[in-house]
Amino acid sequence: MKSVVAILGGSTPFTAALVEALRAASAGIPGCELRLFGQDVEALERMERYGDRRLAGLGWSVSATRRLDEAVDGAAIVVNQIRYGGLEGRSRDEDLACRFQLPADETLGPCGLTSALRVVPGIRELATELGRRCADAWVLNLSNPLSITTAAMIRAGAPAKCLGLCELPAATVAEICRMLQVSIADVDWEYSGLNHRGFVFALKHRGEDLLPALPQRLDGRTIFGITGEEIRQVGAVPLKYFRLSTCAGKPAARGRAEFLRELKETIAREMEQPAAPPPSLAMRDLSWYGGAVVPMIAAIFAGDRRRMIVNCLREDGLVREVPVRVSRDHLAVVGAEAPAHLAPWLERWAAHELALLQAVESPGLEAIEHALALDPSVPHARVREIGRAIWAGYGN
Repeated sequence: MKSVVAILGGSTPFTAALVEALRAASAGIPGCELRLFGQDVEALERMERYGDRRLAGLGWSVSATRRLDEAVDGAAIVVNQIRYGGLEGRSRDEDLACRFQLPADETLGPCGLTSALRVVPGIRELATELGRRCADAWVLNLSNPLSITTAAMIRAGAPAKCLGLCELPAATVAEICRMLQVSIADVDWEYSGLNHRGFVFALKHRGEDLLPALPQRLDGRTIFGITGEEIRQVGAVPLKYFRLSTCAGKPAARGRAEFLRELKETIAREMEQPAAPPPSLAMRDLSWYGGAVVPMIAAIFAGDRRRMIVNCLREDGLVREVPVRVSRDHLAVVGAEAPAHLAPWLERWAAHELALLQAVESPGLEAIEHALALDPSVPHARVREIGRAIWAGYGN
C-alpha cells in the first residue's frame, strides 16, 4: 500500500511547483498517493489532472477532494498551505502596511500581525481536526506567519509531529557557498533564531572558518541584500529580513497580492497546455518546495537522521527555528548554542514573538499595541495609531 501525502490548500496552481519538486527528487522518495484538498472545484480538478500527468509515470497516484476527512485519514504526511482569507485578505493586510509606509510583508511587522489575527482562528479548527483524524501523521506547516501559525496549531491539539518549514536558512548558506565557489556538501554550519529572524553563526569549509573573512571576500556584493558591513557588525550572517529589525527595510509602494492573483490566473491557463512546467511558475520564487518541503518528505521516508532546519515547539513555549535530525517517527534537536553576542537580538525577537502569541490568543487593542511596541519595524510614535487601525479592521 502506498503512503499518503496530503496537500491542504492543494487547489492553488502554485502547487504545480511542488509537483515539479517531487519529480526532481523522485529517486529519493517512493511513489505515494498524493491527495489534494481544496474548495475550488475547477481549480482542484485542474491541479489533479496536472499532478497525474506529471507524477503517474514515477509511481504516484493523485486524487482530489473537498472533504478534509477524505484527504487526511490514514495520511503519513500532511502539508498545510491553506491561505485563510485568500489573496483578498493578504491585500487588505498589505494595504494597511502601505498606508503607514511600512514594509508590506505577510510574515513580519504590522502586516504579519494582521495576517496572524485573520489566520489563527481557522488554523486552530484545522489543527483540532488533524489531531483527531491523523494523530500519527507528520504535519508540515507552510502558512504564514509561520512560527505563530505553527504554535497555534500545536496549542490547538495538532498531531505531535507538527512543525513549520522554511527554506531561508539553508538557502542563505547555499548562496554564501555559491558566492565563495565552494560546495555546500563540504560546509558545516550552525543556525539559531525564529522564523525569518535568525543567524548563521558558524560556517566552516573543510575545517576552515569562513566567517571572519566573509565580509572582505564578498567584495561589495550582498547575500540576499545583507552587506559585508552588517555581517561584520553582527558577527554572524543574518537572514535577509534582518533589515526590518534595524529600521533599514524599505516600505513597499504596493503589496504583492494583486501580482499573485494575476499570476495564479496565468499559471492556471498554462497548466492546461502540453508544455510543462508552466513557464510562468518562474515568475515567483517558490523555492520552499524544493528547498524545504520535499527534502523533509525525503528525510522522513529515508529515516536516516538527516539534518534539517525546522520550526518546532521549544521548552519556553515558543516555536523556534532550529537544526534537527529526522527519523521516520520523530526528530531530535541538535546543534550548538548561539554565541552570547547574538543574545540581545534573539531575546528581543523572542519578547516580540511572545507578545504576538498573546495578541492572537486574546485579541484586544491593548494586546495589539503591546505587540506593536515590541516590533522593531514599527516606529514607537505610531504604535497607538497603527494599533487602532488594526483593531478597527479586526474581524472584517
